[in-house]
Amino acid sequence: MKSSSATAQFGAAHRAYHFMSTKPAILEDTAADWLLGPPLSTVLHVAPLRWLFWRPLFAKVRPVSVFVVVRSRYTEDTLDQSIQDGCRQYVILGAGLDSWALRHNKPGVTVFELDHPATQQWKKTRIELRMGSLPPQLTLIPIDFEHESITGVLPGHGFDPRSKAFVSWLGTIYYLTQAAIKGVFTSLAMTCAPGSRIVFDYFLPKSMMVPADLQLFEVLDKGGTRRGEPIITLLNTDEVREVLLSTGFHVVEDLSVTHIRQRYLAQRSDGLDIPGFVRLCCAERQEAG
Repeated sequence: MKSSSATAQFGAAHRAYHFMSTKPAILEDTAADWLLGPPLSTVLHVAPLRWLFWRPLFAKVRPVSVFVVVRSRYTEDTLDQSIQDGCRQYVILGAGLDSWALRHNKPGVTVFELDHPATQQWKKTRIELRMGSLPPQLTLIPIDFEHESITGVLPGHGFDPRSKAFVSWLGTIYYLTQAAIKGVFTSLAMTCAPGSRIVFDYFLPKSMMVPADLQLFEVLDKGGTRRGEPIITLLNTDEVREVLLSTGFHVVEDLSVTHIRQRYLAQRSDGLDIPGFVRLCCAERQEAG
């Protein structure tokens, strides 16, 4: 069985470790651990391995690890509100080892997860080993983002383009070119009904980073480059707004690090923090014309 991508593996590992080690947890991801599987789940559970392999990595990127958890919590909070408002379709781009569909069964809500075939196969196998079969509300859609479009694959798997959808797109934008980013938003605008919403994260330009954040960013970028996933695109808020408007979306909220801290970290006493260069954005598909 081919492994899922390194990014998917590490994202799940950060969520699993947070739930294991942090009380109260920002995100109670009870499935990340078993979905992750060996070898990383073994490293997290066996103390000598955890201290030898995981803790040194965690110490270098702790704020990034916290942000991985916070962005998922923000997405799930925003999704809950959309479901209350009547949305019944949840689309996860670059889903990796996301576990929302394994922890929730909202009546009438269908989850469409899009990712590379190897990651989807790993995930399918892990779910079948644990649960016997995929939950009926979950549809895994293998897609080669280099050669296939969202518009081309999503409608063929039961997605209704006439009904509102909620889309999450986490941990991805900074690894793509601006043209590719704009292409995804254009595809979503063509596929999703007006009123559909998308949540995504992005990184601010280096010129806006303080020295400590710049040092952390360099560690993150070097790690990604070693895995074949270098950071390509950094955006300021005006550039994000321009991309959204040009592709048929408008900003609902674009949270600065100050607002994110106030919402999710202000009442904590354990010193958890996130990088100063991160943003969380929610945008809505506008009516045509």
